[in-house]
Amino acid sequence: MRKRPELLAPAGNWESFIAAVENGADAVYLGAKTLGARAYAGNFTLEEIREAIDHAHLRGVRVFVTVNTLVKDSEIEKAAEILCSLSEYGADAVIVQDIGLLSLARKIVPELPIHASTQMTIHNSEGVRFLEDLGVKRVVLAREMSLDEIRSVKQATSIEIETFVHGALCISYSGQCLLSSMIGGRSGNRGHCAQPCRKMYELEMDGEVVDTDGPYLLSPKDLNTTEMLPQLIEAGVDSFKIEGRMKRPEYVAGVVSTYKRLIDRYMDDPDSYFVSPEESLVLEQLFNREFTDVYLEGTSTTGMMSREQPYNRGVVAGTVVGYNSDERRIIVELSTELALGDGIGAEGLGNAGENITRMVLDGEEVDSGTKGDVVEIPFFEKVRSGSFIYRTMDRSLMDSLKKTFTSPKPIRKVPVRIRTDIAAGSVLQLEMVDADDNAVSVYSDYVVEVAQKKPTTEEQIIQQLSKLGNSVFEPVDMDVTVTGDVFIPIRALNDIRNLAVSRLEAARIEKWRRSTDSSCNLSDVACEEVHPGKPMLVVSVDDSRRLEAAIDGGADVIYIGGEVFRGRAPLDMKEAFERCRKEGRKIYVNTPKIVSDESMGLVQETLRLAKELGFDGAVVSNYGTFRLALETGLAVVADSPMNVFNLHSYASMKQLGAGSLVLSPEMSLSQVEDVAQCGPVECIVHGRLEVMESRYCMVGDIFNEGTGCSRPCEDGEFELFDEKEYCFPLLMDNDCRMHVLNSKELCMIENIGKLIKAGVAAVRIEARTMDASKVKKVTQRYRGALDGKKPGKCKDITDGYTSGHYMRGVL
Repeated sequence: MRKRPELLAPAGNWESFIAAVENGADAVYLGAKTLGARAYAGNFTLEEIREAIDHAHLRGVRVFVTVNTLVKDSEIEKAAEILCSLSEYGADAVIVQDIGLLSLARKIVPELPIHASTQMTIHNSEGVRFLEDLGVKRVVLAREMSLDEIRSVKQATSIEIETFVHGALCISYSGQCLLSSMIGGRSGNRGHCAQPCRKMYELEMDGEVVDTDGPYLLSPKDLNTTEMLPQLIEAGVDSFKIEGRMKRPEYVAGVVSTYKRLIDRYMDDPDSYFVSPEESLVLEQLFNREFTDVYLEGTSTTGMMSREQPYNRGVVAGTVVGYNSDERRIIVELSTELALGDGIGAEGLGNAGENITRMVLDGEEVDSGTKGDVVEIPFFEKVRSGSFIYRTMDRSLMDSLKKTFTSPKPIRKVPVRIRTDIAAGSVLQLEMVDADDNAVSVYSDYVVEVAQKKPTTEEQIIQQLSKLGNSVFEPVDMDVTVTGDVFIPIRALNDIRNLAVSRLEAARIEKWRRSTDSSCNLSDVACEEVHPGKPMLVVSVDDSRRLEAAIDGGADVIYIGGEVFRGRAPLDMKEAFERCRKEGRKIYVNTPKIVSDESMGLVQETLRLAKELGFDGAVVSNYGTFRLALETGLAVVADSPMNVFNLHSYASMKQLGAGSLVLSPEMSLSQVEDVAQCGPVECIVHGRLEVMESRYCMVGDIFNEGTGCSRPCEDGEFELFDEKEYCFPLLMDNDCRMHVLNSKELCMIENIGKLIKAGVAAVRIEARTMDASKVKKVTQRYRGALDGKKPGKCKDITDGYTSGHYMRGVL
């Protein structure tokens, strides 16, 4: 049987929340003032969240609260207080990213459902099963997944699946972007993303600038799935999520009402589904950087970028045909209606624009113009003839949408049945029942009298009891039985009706609230006994030359493999194993960060071979491969993309089976020290950190000639340059994913003593992006420093370096 999907709407403030509810959302997601992934939205105090939950539950709407950032140890107590408050208030779910917070929630608020945020980078069936085993109710899948992949996950698992259907796209896999934090310390994993992906960049190939038809090379178009809604419904997606907690309430109102109408249309008559031009225009007008759904299509990502402009485009409203220099007015031939109060922008002027305050047609001032009219409009600068004029804001549309959430009379109603039996000599009583079978029976002190003159009729009673005013209730069935001639004052009918309304409102709200108990008290994290000593030196490599260099340089442990980058041949596992064993070195097999269901079989075979050969363990970077590696029986290293950021996440992963953990590169040295006291941890100390991994391949897109990808990434070296001339190298892997490396190499050689003092068990050189001679040189330098020799300076082993976040931390 076809299941109707939930329509889940964003709310960054109270007005947006009301807009979502009144325009038909089944559920709303919102964030507290802290620990939410949209720190720059208005957000809600805890008291406002309580009010929002009550408001929504009264109207049959669910509320999910985001606590979906990585949490510092200093914030854990506050996070626990928030979780306990949300459970008490009756929140329908909490959305989390931090595995430590997830485990904590299961312990202290077991009745509060948990949704795994898209920030957890869940993109395969094994990852969903892992969270299912932990008691997670719903997973928000990565935006990059295709329709076929979503369908595969839904068929292979039994928990709820949520996917984005409309709004902004991130160019990086969510939860795996370090670009904002590395550039300016504002971490996307902490809700403070500065959106560097919407800035200008220049692409170079082998030192030569590439023509890119626009400088916004990391800025995707916006997601719009209206044409694919039927396939998503048939795939069994449980919840359709609209992005937009930073958007204005009119946007929320318009997008929610449009998607609700489309879902209704398909559920009513699947064979007659359509998206009208008017509906498409509303979505385009509200906000667009142009639209795309290429990820869902699952083929090429060509054409998904908004390279010319990273801002709202609006809709084309006309073409500039001249300029009135005396009046400083552009002359525009309109292709659609424009009116006073509308916002306009011009091609080539970026985000700059104006609201229309005057409009002249044939020498006369007018309030509006329509298609074909040639009008003059004051504008802040001359615009060249032939340029498009965009309507960036439709005042009439915005005003109509605003009415949906500012009217004192609610649009959204709850149907109720009203029943009463009335007889002289009996107290007045009334029963009110809603569609969810919440029922109240109320009694009045008034005793019904025998009518002396004009009796109160059944019609009069029905009329009075039906007047539910500005309440959320709407009578759909009235069962009034009157025995004999009776008299009831209007006031008595009003009083008992109002009492029933009040009681039913309370019943609809209070049924969701939960009691709190002592389990909300935080307990200490269970730690291992730590024996500080000299840290192991780990080097991560991906070919035989780098392997030999790492061994010659003095590495204790070698990680081999991971993503296979274009132009490179993978290491032979048997040869690498024998080489390491001959030299007395430990060896672990590394696995890719992103592994689709289609590729999981290959990873499983790699893990099986590693176990068979006698590898010391496996390095994993997502929850799906973590689950597989544990099943294989290998010792597991949980790598930095799994975002272990605090004591609770460390303890949780250890309890779940991780042998050792690589801490998040967004942690400060003091944070590292706190976690290192709890058990063995590894820190990356040298190499170019990956700041983005994207399913979008920029090089393949820009060099595409319409005949499919010609693998230009194998023909040269590619680099991105930002507006400050910082260089970010690009690597493409064999799955056509793009990897963006940091502009500076991480180097902690000058501070290696501080890491040793912090108690870390291993330090790692990320050498897959270095040439072999440098691998040996860097490894030797760290080997010497760990053995007590003078460490020297970073400038001796690298050009352009950074200490990352060890000395500064992140917001």
